[in-house]
Amino acid sequence: MKKILQLSFIIPFAAVYGQNISNYEYVSVASKTGNLESGKYGLSGILNSKLKAAKYEIISESNESWPDAAKNNPCGVLKAEIEDTSTFLKNKIQVNFKDCSGKTVASFEGKSNIKEYEPGFKDALNVALRNLPASNPEKLAVINETPKQNVAIAAEPVKSTSSQTQKSNVKTESKAQTFSNGTLNLNRIYISENQFILVSPNNSTPYAIFKESTKKEVYRIQLHDGSQTLGYLEDGNIIIEVANNDGSFKKEIFTQK
Repeated sequence: MKKILQLSFIIPFAAVYGQNISNYEYVSVASKTGNLESGKYGLSGILNSKLKAAKYEIISESNESWPDAAKNNPCGVLKAEIEDTSTFLKNKIQVNFKDCSGKTVASFEGKSNIKEYEPGFKDALNVALRNLPASNPEKLAVINETPKQNVAIAAEPVKSTSSQTQKSNVKTESKAQTFSNGTLNLNRIYISENQFILVSPNNSTPYAIFKESTKKEVYRIQLHDGSQTLGYLEDGNIIIEVANNDGSFKKEIFTQK
């Protein structure tokens, strides 16, 4: 297929809150998004190069090799996904940056008039990342695990106080908030005043995402398998309603350690 135009005609797109990614230091690049493998046409190499130039530290998808600061605070890591959003006439690439709860923090899209796939995708990706903000985070603290106490980290890697951050009003805790159901030990991390997650220090995917309902201390919950349920706070415990095969529900009780 011949190149119709060598000159790109692209207006990069960035989400409204795109600059928020500058709060992060660590980025893992997804190996595949939809049907597009990030390594195809050298796209992941271009993304890695651009991220490194903007002072981000690239870490693997597997958290086993993560640095301690990232491993013990997976919500301080962004996941970058390269998505093929091409139309019939144009090659288009979109890069989505997602936080630990799966929420898109920023999206950047580029379009190319180069019709050949490889040069067109590369061209679109380069333009999409033209306005990538530089990393300028507060350094993540390392969680020192002991039998009785951990140091909890704010969900966003920004400097916090013992009650609320002055900028974002995100609730944080100066002491550990570790909950257990007897099998799992999970950290509670606040995303905002009305949202928190339960997450394992050894897994970047939250076990459960809690969003406050209209009733105080009752939450709508998305579990790690994508299912939806309800939960609430009771006597300092976190209760999750788990469906049985017969349609009834049982309580999964997480007690603070």
